[in-house]
Amino acid sequence: MKASRFVLALVTCGSCALAVAQPYGPSDQERRERNREEAMARHERMSTAHEEMHEGASTVRSKTHHAATKTRSFSHRQLEKVRTFGERQQRKYPDRGHPVEINKTPSALGK
Repeated sequence: MKASRFVLALVTCGSCALAVAQPYGPSDQERRERNREEAMARHERMSTAHEEMHEGASTVRSKTHHAATKTRSFSHRQLEKVRTFGERQQRKYPDRGHPVEINKTPSALGK
């Protein structure tokens, strides 16, 4: 029985040593190198795609910003024109009071 335990322990130690030594073989290193290269290539593709997407978004953003600025500028110019027109009209025709309407009965449809 002691011999079978010793053999079992020896087989267990041998299999553990084999499992530890196996990942460091040349084929495993080649596989790891290939995986690393594939991961780096995938990362570069993804970062390039992300940059292109960000670049596209920034151009859309800049175009909308430019359009909004033009619209805002136009609106402000029109508002200034209205203000100056109102001021000119008030200088030209000062307030003389409003005429009082005496008859305010509805006259629609012949009434």
